[in-house]
Amino acid sequence: MDKTIQQRLLEFLTASFDTDGMLRFLVASAVELKTSEHPTTLLKVRVAVTFQEGDSVIPYFDGTEMYVEIGPSTIQFTREYEWADGPPIMAGSPNELALPWVSELAPPFLISPEALKAANHATINTREMNSVEDPDEFL
Repeated sequence: MDKTIQQRLLEFLTASFDTDGMLRFLVASAVELKTSEHPTTLLKVRVAVTFQEGDSVIPYFDGTEMYVEIGPSTIQFTREYEWADGPPIMAGSPNELALPWVSELAPPFLISPEALKAANHATINTREMNSVEDPDEFL
């Protein structure tokens, strides 16, 4: 997916979901499912979002998948019956899991500094626990 489509997609998602300026996209990825005869492309999109709280973000995210159809001059949600109703796929999960979870769909085109910091923090903690001779020390 080229950078122009990524930028259009991010602008569309922001305009659609961040109505009050408090939503924060932690990580986003998309995979192209098909290109039809007409010049549109169907994307499966996975996002992890949280909310701004003062100068930082809430340490938990919600994550979901959705479908977006994008053409040369159009962009719109599609297949809403598959994703628009019901709870998010990931609800109230620690931000440390946002990057690995979104990356399962496709390499992310957006990684916020907060998501990167949380993922790095989780990696360091895992290494520290793996280097401890007595794992029961953490129980």
